[in-house]
Amino acid sequence: MNILIATDGSEDASNALNFMLRFPFPRDTKMTVLTVVTDIPMLPAELDVIDEAQTEALNQANKRLVEDAQELVAREGERLRDDGWSGETMVRNGNPVNEILHVAREIEADLIVLGSHGIGMAKRFLLGSVSDRVLEYATCSVLIVKKKPGEDGEAAIEPGTNAPYRIMLAYDNSDVAHEALKQCSSLPLEDNSAINVIYVMPLITAYRQDIRQHINSIWQQKKQIMQAELEKAVSSLQWAIPNVTTQLREADNVSDEILTAAEQEGSDLIMFGCKDKGAIKNFLLGSITRRMARYADCTVWAVRNKNSDKS
Repeated sequence: MNILIATDGSEDASNALNFMLRFPFPRDTKMTVLTVVTDIPMLPAELDVIDEAQTEALNQANKRLVEDAQELVAREGERLRDDGWSGETMVRNGNPVNEILHVAREIEADLIVLGSHGIGMAKRFLLGSVSDRVLEYATCSVLIVKKKPGEDGEAAIEPGTNAPYRIMLAYDNSDVAHEALKQCSSLPLEDNSAINVIYVMPLITAYRQDIRQHINSIWQQKKQIMQAELEKAVSSLQWAIPNVTTQLREADNVSDEILTAAEQEGSDLIMFGCKDKGAIKNFLLGSITRRMARYADCTVWAVRNKNSDKS
């Protein structure tokens, strides 16, 4: 597995690295730590009147930004190496979103990891713009690390020690859901971890009664089919971890119901397949993916199938 960790030295980025040190990724995973330097901007009007001394001061300030960035990734890279992970560090100059996406393609990353404010719907409407846009335009999977309410931001468990995790896997039997299932089953989780596989069926409420009655029989058949598919998912996971359960729910809003279930279960992570294929094929991110990424209280992992993007 090849992971790109984007950092900017903030508390959110520190939370992301703490998560990486705790989470049981396969030990042969390669991790690359990236930070992006954005030069101190000057307005076009200012460029005409700036003198040589001011130009030199600006150049020195930008040089210090690069030096600080190099020190940052060196520290973060050392933390990963001390914990036994292999990888490298990078400093790039430019637009953070563009550079993160460019490096991800360059190193053929399987997963991009970023921090997020993650303070929930009541206090914040949008994710940080970088996390939001990387999630929308990336062609690989994206993991957005959030500090759950009540956490202090420090690693709750010593780095290098696998912890029991409560994972909610949103499943709908699509190709990307199968990819998320495959990814989840490959994780070396502790036996006392728990995976809850959930499928939410959208309620049928927008039609006349006679139409609803006709659709209802089809809906009941689909419900039976999905219950069987959930049991197949359990079989795929139980070889890796014994504690696997399922939920089949019905709701008007699929994403809200998944978020409610994750909160009720005390989930540490929500995994789900991301049906979009990045900016080239789809301009807008799927509404379910976007809402879960924005409003989840816990870390979210949007899984994309890289092979399906090669066209």
